[in-house]
Amino acid sequence: MQSAPHQALLDAGWSTVWKPAPAREGATGAERIRALAAGGYAALPIPAEFGGAGASLAEVAAAQRALGMADPSAAIALNMHAFTVGLMADYWQRHRDTSWMLLEAIADSGALVASAFAEPGGSPNFMSSRSEAVPTAKGYRVTGVKYPCSLATTATLVCLTARVTGTDETLLALCPRTSPGLTAEGEWPSLGMTASDTARLVLRDVEVDDRLVFHRGPADVIDDNVVSGMVWFAVLLTATYHGVLSALLDTAYRQVTDAGTYGPRTALLGRATRELLTLGGACRQLGADVGSGAVGGQPALAAAVGLRASLSDTRDRVLTAVTPVIGGRLYGRGQQAAGLLVDSLAVHHHPPSLLVCDEVVGSYGTGRAISFDPAAG
Repeated sequence: MQSAPHQALLDAGWSTVWKPAPAREGATGAERIRALAAGGYAALPIPAEFGGAGASLAEVAAAQRALGMADPSAAIALNMHAFTVGLMADYWQRHRDTSWMLLEAIADSGALVASAFAEPGGSPNFMSSRSEAVPTAKGYRVTGVKYPCSLATTATLVCLTARVTGTDETLLALCPRTSPGLTAEGEWPSLGMTASDTARLVLRDVEVDDRLVFHRGPADVIDDNVVSGMVWFAVLLTATYHGVLSALLDTAYRQVTDAGTYGPRTALLGRATRELLTLGGACRQLGADVGSGAVGGQPALAAAVGLRASLSDTRDRVLTAVTPVIGGRLYGRGQQAAGLLVDSLAVHHHPPSLLVCDEVVGSYGTGRAISFDPAAG
């Protein structure tokens, strides 16, 4: 079936080797997430030589956008897997070390990887984990709280950060989700994205094998891992919500065309469309530029943080445009548009905090040190 003109316009430029299969009727959020992972999603960013699809950042972003249009909750959950595995793949590309074995194991098993980076307290902990890793004979014993954490019960592995006791270093490591002392507690009491399997992960003296530690380095330092992580996260996050907002805009277009009530609504639809066209172009371009090596280091970091902030701004401008068009359906219980509105609101609450985004970009532009702590300004 031929796409509507607005869909074809917004879809242009997004190229992906993977598309989400339709959801099984009555499937829970966790079941939906597992089915998508088994359908080839888990191995998308992993190099083909290790059994993955070898998808680039831009291609994984396109897959995230497609999923965001179809299932926002699953998209935001799987975004964390894609970000984490993409970061690991990028790490291997830069270091060519034994981390390839972890990537191969993920591809072979179709394992989902939860991103246990966020901690209570938000932005001040972006660069400095409060979780503690005590060295042992075989690795580390980790204690801490990670919240909010998507894929809390559906993940096979957890990728975590922790500060090494007695040092100024932080480690990045994988840990089986079923490890003794690792529990998922409660749920994320959110208004939207309610089927994203998000909860609080609590680590109580969890043993982490040294063979599952793929990086250890100075804490509070913006190194290649921080840059890579921010780029992957910002590009994939933007693509995910671009999909959510595209679905919302689609409901507005269908409402207008089905009723044949155009008038001033046409200009409002045009305004929302151009906002998403601009955001989508910026997202794809950053993904392509980083992938080709055209931009890297702190310029890439500043661009990624700028993209993340622009995503929030664009969401609000799109909602301003479509609200008069959709009308009361945006406030109606059980209405698709209302659900998408609430889901899209979550965009404002991902790291880094909106309190620091413009400061980061301005600091880079003026040659000052970059900080992700709002109190440091």
